Amino acid sequence: MVREYLSTKDLCQRFRCSSRTIFRRMTREENPFPQPLIRQAGSFNLWCADAVKEWEALEIERSENSRWGGINASPPVTIEKSVRRWH
Repeated sequence: MVREYLSTKDLCQRFRCSSRTIFRRMTREENPFPQPLIRQAGSFNLWCADAVKEWEALEIERSENSRWGGINASPPVTIEKSVRRWH
């Protein structure tokens, strides 16, 4: 069986984020990012590509089912009724 691996750099390019963000996602309560299978000194780690794809599918499902309808969606803006409008 041949496994495919993704490096930290590959993940940063794939998800358009920093390596710090990858490691922060590993500590989340809900849908944590998978741990690297091969750890090296510094930031050269290797992740199983299949595990990353599974995480990504769950993350897409989680974001589609989120309260505001997507990972990049902002919460609805509410305007307080006590705000006075000056004309």
